[in-house]
Amino acid sequence: MIFLTGDTHGLLEIDRLGTANFPLGARLERDDLVVILGDFGLLWSDPPRAEERLALRRLEESPWTTLFVDGNHENFSMLDALPQEERFGAPVGVVSAHVLHLRRGYVYTLAGKRCFVFGGARSVDRKGRTPGRSWWPEEIPSAEEYRRGLDSLEASEWRVDWILTHTAPNHILQALDLHKYLHGDPVSAYLDEIYREVAYEKWFCGHLHRNSRFTKDRIRVLRENIVNGDTEETVSVERDRPPLRERIRAMTRLRPLEGD
Repeated sequence: MIFLTGDTHGLLEIDRLGTANFPLGARLERDDLVVILGDFGLLWSDPPRAEERLALRRLEESPWTTLFVDGNHENFSMLDALPQEERFGAPVGVVSAHVLHLRRGYVYTLAGKRCFVFGGARSVDRKGRTPGRSWWPEEIPSAEEYRRGLDSLEASEWRVDWILTHTAPNHILQALDLHKYLHGDPVSAYLDEIYREVAYEKWFCGHLHRNSRFTKDRIRVLRENIVNGDTEETVSVERDRPPLRERIRAMTRLRPLEGD
């Protein structure tokens, strides 16, 4: 089975995968997959802090296999340095044996589903971040990654089962009244083309800090909830809290948003 959730923002929200919030997780097996749809954020400090190492070890010791799409708030220097191997029919970055980075532009076969994966997005807060410390230009895909995505889809005859991305096409941003903030993101423009050209059954994404379902488009936007991809049933403690950024800033405006 495949379970999916939105951004975990490093140490800030990785605890949602604990048994208190995700009791079903204790009954899963290695062939079961939990997919984080970007802003994974646990590969953030270089070298990793003790708390980050502990969180990564707990993920590795979980009974399932954890996969993540890259978001915009990632340390891309660390992601790019991961050893690479072939898994699920395409290259992955290996954090540990059962914690894996799904790379942009590939079609993976996950639990029998052909899944097109494309991470990245433009950070609206990039001007307040420090290049190489809290922001990386690689949040925007390269020409090679854009091309790879189109080549992979062409090889799949423009038909997949699921699409897994960090951000969403522009019409979803507009429907959520977020386009005024996120307008001009080249990744969303690219996903507009994918939306027009690719036949798919379901599309899951994060990034937008919303829990929303667009039935007609077969697009599900996820935040803190964990869902069963097949049934789209919420299998965690269901929440619909204010967006993370609003909660953090309400507590303190001085705390750095590491991994967020």
